[in-house]
Amino acid sequence: MKLALYHPWIYVTGGIERTLLNIASRSRHDWTLYTHHYDSAGTFPGLRDARIVVLEPQVSVRRALPALAQAAWRIGRTQLPLRDEEALLVSSEGLGDFVVAKNDLPTVCYCHTPLKILHDPVTRQALRSRSFRKYAALRFLAPGFNAVDRRMWKRYRYVLANSQETAHRIERAGLPAKEIEVLHPGVDLDQFTLHPTLPRERFFLVAGRIMWEKRIELAIQALRVARQNGTDASLVIAGGVDSKSRPYLETLRQHAAGLPVEFLIHPSDEELAALYARCMAVVFTAPNEDWGIVPLEAMASGAPVVAVDAGGPRESVIHNVTGWLLPPTPWAFAEQMKIIADDGPNGRLISRRATRRRAQQFAADAFVQRLDDVMEDVVLNGAVARPILPVAHLPVPGLQIARSAADESGA
Repeated sequence: MKLALYHPWIYVTGGIERTLLNIASRSRHDWTLYTHHYDSAGTFPGLRDARIVVLEPQVSVRRALPALAQAAWRIGRTQLPLRDEEALLVSSEGLGDFVVAKNDLPTVCYCHTPLKILHDPVTRQALRSRSFRKYAALRFLAPGFNAVDRRMWKRYRYVLANSQETAHRIERAGLPAKEIEVLHPGVDLDQFTLHPTLPRERFFLVAGRIMWEKRIELAIQALRVARQNGTDASLVIAGGVDSKSRPYLETLRQHAAGLPVEFLIHPSDEELAALYARCMAVVFTAPNEDWGIVPLEAMASGAPVVAVDAGGPRESVIHNVTGWLLPPTPWAFAEQMKIIADDGPNGRLISRRATRRRAQQFAADAFVQRLDDVMEDVVLNGAVARPILPVAHLPVPGLQIARSAADESGA
């Protein structure tokens, strides 16, 4: 079956791009990816093997309001140069919805989040703190944007959300989805593997895109507090940086002055996998993440996760079993970092096998198989049959893992 997928930008190494790569490389269907901006050097190398069509005129990746308005206008006027595709999947992060205005294929929405600066109160408040002028302009433009976005959503045959958090945002935004199925993006269990006997080294890892929305300064602040309290540990910040986030990177470097913090920019997948395997724990500081692929990659590698108790990590990380969900303060994170560092190189607090088993509940192959089924149902039947055991409803093995972990030595 030939299918089309639209995402506005493919230019960085983030969770969305990892999801697009999994779809393109694992699906039983034949996909063409359409986008208004593609940077093969900036995103995952594996996407070079996918069939990608770059649409003209291209759109800016800047998130300033004028640029966003222009991008929405251009996307909404785009007629996809379809060939013989039978259905369209819109990878929606707020603006992708507008592409359905001039395209009438049977269309499914895979929603990473409704436009976050409008529909996530945490991100909206952070924007207000950074720039009240932008916040005020956003409030002025929001009613018009929402009205158009709701009209676009009426064209979707079926809606998939990447997490319960995103499903709640869809509902709060009043977007007209008759039914929302939660389908969590999966992790590549072959790429991120378990090394049971590898000693944990005395560093914490922050992985993923380096951008202000991830609030990475919290990890640096926590390390400073932890070291003041006698914790002998360092921090590695490893991730991609696009042009608009370079000022934020420089701010982080200033925050880290005098601390043992290493910045690894644009790490390869191999470098990232090695860091996951060697670190004491992964520190995930996003204030209200939509889903979060980093915790899955960490757990697949046997690394516990220290995350903010909000958003997607609540659905993936099991507190005190595969990691810890904490208040978003430097003191809470520093206290947990000290406990982890005092645990020693064998890491007996959290079982590596327990984290791996949790990650196996979110395998990339299962995610793509369910997506393939949805697209096939839309084409052949015009409606989607609910799965017998959808990924979203897999039993959470918290108690079972906890009991198993208690019997293991921590290897």
